[in-house]
Amino acid sequence: MLASTQLFSILKFALPTIVIIWTLAYFTTSPSTYSEFTRKFKNEKELFVSDFLEHEIDGRFDGSSIAELCKSKTWTPGLFLSCDSPAGGVGTVKNAHLNCIRFAIEMGAELILPGIIRRNDKNIADVSPNAKAPIRGQEISYFFDEDHLNASLTTFCPQLKVYRSLSDLWEIPSLLTATNFNLADLGLKLANTSVIEEPSLVASQIRQFVNTKSPPAERKHPVRFNMRQTNWAWPTESDGAAFARHFGRILRIRTDARRLAASALFNLHKRFGDLRIDPRQGIGGGGDDSSSFVGVHLRTEVDVLSQTTDDAKKFPGYEEQAAYYLDYAERSGNGVVYLATGATAANITAFVERARDFNITAVVKKDILTDAEDKSLLDGFSYDQRSLVDYEVMLRAGLMTGTSESPFAWNLAMRRRNAYGGSESAVESHGGDFVQFQDRYSTIFGKGDGGRVLQATIWP
Repeated sequence: MLASTQLFSILKFALPTIVIIWTLAYFTTSPSTYSEFTRKFKNEKELFVSDFLEHEIDGRFDGSSIAELCKSKTWTPGLFLSCDSPAGGVGTVKNAHLNCIRFAIEMGAELILPGIIRRNDKNIADVSPNAKAPIRGQEISYFFDEDHLNASLTTFCPQLKVYRSLSDLWEIPSLLTATNFNLADLGLKLANTSVIEEPSLVASQIRQFVNTKSPPAERKHPVRFNMRQTNWAWPTESDGAAFARHFGRILRIRTDARRLAASALFNLHKRFGDLRIDPRQGIGGGGDDSSSFVGVHLRTEVDVLSQTTDDAKKFPGYEEQAAYYLDYAERSGNGVVYLATGATAANITAFVERARDFNITAVVKKDILTDAEDKSLLDGFSYDQRSLVDYEVMLRAGLMTGTSESPFAWNLAMRRRNAYGGSESAVESHGGDFVQFQDRYSTIFGKGDGGRVLQATIWP
């Protein structure tokens, strides 16, 4: 009897201990099982947002091609590169920063990140306020996830030393002045006035320029060179498909904007129950093209009307854009359009009303970001920051369309193409006089050849 009592006492404590040890061992050796288990304790929206933030449409980031490039370069301590701070929307700003980083790698220099010029929120046509004054701009976190950028470069390009701004180098007086240069100063041949014809010559040409301006034998202090505004210069295919696919991803949209985009997509999914939107599945949420929604970039705001006098680079008017987009949406068989807002209030209203004639419901982000917390965060964003939300939502659309004058639209189309690695599901074609680019997932409309420069030089 005594032995039975002792055995019972031992089992009483031993069995729970064994269960706990087994459970911990099972979950720690099978993270996916643990993840699936914990999913059951999250509410639906929280789970959707979490999945969105953890899964980009192009899968896991692979920086191995960046590492290979950085290892192949010659690096010069004390040689610094800075670049003019760009102004405009996320498509323009992102490419300007990537160009600066790419030139720093080719130059073998330490990099001072450019800022981002914040446009005048009271007059959005004033893209570069106080343009005559020295411009530093907002820090990179104004648009992008700075921690992700630093982690990516530290991991895959540790040779490149990066500084947030010139202020981080206040103790080096020689860096207060810089030698300005542009691509023409390097003696590079340019196609279409801006695209480098022979990228393989950049390293030698820039080294010759630097050593002429600052002979190494006479260089006693760190020296800074500043590259003037350069957006559409580097032909992205020249570095290989893997680099072109992943390099642009070092600049990921800031997390709070991505969280708002996730919330918008969740609300879109709940409002239109027949839409298949799974943030773990990439473009279209894993369904066919007609089971998701169409993303439309209508671009008619006052800033695009004043940005150029070149007729070939002017955006089409509202009537022309609306005709393209509504025809595209109707032929797709989708009943829902997400309208990325770069248009006037009057044009947005007109588009929404006209869409009803085609049995299409068009919504903008304010229509579906209804939670008080989401609305408060969105209202606190600047004009250009609000477009970050549109960018992330449009990436997930089953189909997407825009106009060829827009860097925003081109960046989306190229990113969505890269998500499938140029597979047969994303074969480029030119579907007529008014189609600049078309694959299964994206269509860029336009008449001129200006879009070709953007297509060739965008790192999405």
